[in-house]
Amino acid sequence: MHQMISIFLFLTVVSGTIIVVSAENWFVIWLGLELSTLALIPILWFCFTPRNIEATIKYFLVQAFSAALLLNSALIQAWFSGSWSALIPMESFPSLCLSVALAFNLGLAACHFWLPDVLQGLPFIQGLIIATWQKIAPLFLLFYFNQLNFSYFIILAALISILVGGWGGLNQTQTRKILAFSSIGNMGWIVVTSAFSLGTAAMMLFIYLVINTSIFLILDFLSIFTLGHLNNTSQLSPISITLVILTILSLGGLPPLTGFILKFSSLYSLINNGFIFFSSVMIIGSLLSLFFYLRIAFNTTLILFPQHLISLTAWRNSTEAEPLMAKTWLVSSFSVLSILAIPLTIPLYINV
Repeated sequence: MHQMISIFLFLTVVSGTIIVVSAENWFVIWLGLELSTLALIPILWFCFTPRNIEATIKYFLVQAFSAALLLNSALIQAWFSGSWSALIPMESFPSLCLSVALAFNLGLAACHFWLPDVLQGLPFIQGLIIATWQKIAPLFLLFYFNQLNFSYFIILAALISILVGGWGGLNQTQTRKILAFSSIGNMGWIVVTSAFSLGTAAMMLFIYLVINTSIFLILDFLSIFTLGHLNNTSQLSPISITLVILTILSLGGLPPLTGFILKFSSLYSLINNGFIFFSSVMIIGSLLSLFFYLRIAFNTTLILFPQHLISLTAWRNSTEAEPLMAKTWLVSSFSVLSILAIPLTIPLYINV
């Protein structure tokens, strides 16, 4: 694909998200979601392999079904209220339709089955777009929706997502599927928190975007597609694998890494509002995910040090995989933010 076409399509994806975030009319919101999805499809099948095309078609079908549900809920709401305004509280049936549509968009349980297969069939950069940027528009819709209509379906789906995200990643060996289940779990954390504290949920979304961008870029940079690749790469680039381990542990919310802010802020907000049961379920799901993150880190660390001097010298003097300076700086910047950003966010603890 020509570079100018790629830039145009990516700008169209960004424009669709901006339209959704800034619109107050359901038809314009639907239009923005469709614009973003249709512009993303050519970007997703960039590699044009059978597995890549299969993942792209799955993503398109899910998003088409979700958009149809959203438009259906908007039509029913317009029939009841006589207005297309998104600022009017919805009736029960269109509210349920919208909840299901957003659950499919975000990959919440039990509408999550498409996400692991789609991410597994896409390259890391395209998967990064789906796991990060494409979650912004439906999450902002959900933030608005939760302020007008408290949906027990969304809260239940988010709690189940936290458990599914932890349980589903236990037996995975493919890094992209592990990241998919991690995304499902983290979406559950953000969605539950958004029902009780919108500011905390927005902060958690920003942290989620930074950490996921970091881990996708690192795995793409090192071409780590399975846990076996992770172990093999550790013999050549111990510093890079140490960075991978710390970023993965940050994704799991291990203190004192940046990801701990995401879990701490959510639990602090829920416990302050008296939702002890929700907090307990979320902690259990978080422990499940942290278990397989720690298992990955432990198994990789066992063969990381000590290493033979010849191996280390070969890695340090290797010129075959000389990284591009811009890409190296990009990976380094996001890695620092995803691992060591707690001192930058200490004032947020006071205002959670």
